[in-house]
Amino acid sequence: MRHSAQGNSTPLSNTTYSKVREQLRNDILSNYFAPGTRLKILDLVKLYNVSQMPIREALQQLQGEGLVVIEQHKGAYVRHIDKKFVSNIYDVRRVIEVFLTMESMRSVTDDVLKRLWKIQAGCEKAAKKGNLDQLLKYNTDFHGTLYKLADNEEAFHLVEGHWQLINSLRMSFGFGVTRAEEIIAEHEQILKALENRDEKALEKAANLHCLHAKEDVLLQMDLIEQKKMTRAK
Repeated sequence: MRHSAQGNSTPLSNTTYSKVREQLRNDILSNYFAPGTRLKILDLVKLYNVSQMPIREALQQLQGEGLVVIEQHKGAYVRHIDKKFVSNIYDVRRVIEVFLTMESMRSVTDDVLKRLWKIQAGCEKAAKKGNLDQLLKYNTDFHGTLYKLADNEEAFHLVEGHWQLINSLRMSFGFGVTRAEEIIAEHEQILKALENRDEKALEKAANLHCLHAKEDVLLQMDLIEQKKMTRAK
């Protein structure tokens, strides 16, 4: 079996479909499967050494994330991941995330705030060490803990469905030089607004946090494209 984008040559047999999904997602984002590539089930069965069922489930999940397009009678193919696509995802997420953040204020308690500050401490340690993977995990935990307070399963499900995609994009494109520090500062603004039960400050902090995340990932995409163009000359 070929080495995957993660350097993992271990067959994926006897694992859940989520493992197949993660592997396929990474292989798409690493450009192992270029945009427009047909994703034939039998080929993927051989590639990942699994049965057809987890492949079909993984393709359906990635269709939901927007990475894969499935057409009737034509099958699945890789969607082109461009700035417009990424920008649209962040725009949709911003509306929902700001809503969930505002709704969370109704149910936030001192115990929850202590838990969020503890997660924030983990974010700071990961940022100082330059551990991007850990920072993304703490960031997901921070927002997940907050958004669940809103008690809106449908809205939370929409945000949750893109977390793996967003984190994978981040692992592929990286962060700007100062973005990790900005994340810490923006989380602090959100927490302070929650402590003070300041709705205006909370809405502003949540909105800016989402906007800055979008701006940074689009900037990183621009920089990667510029490097490719420079190499091609």
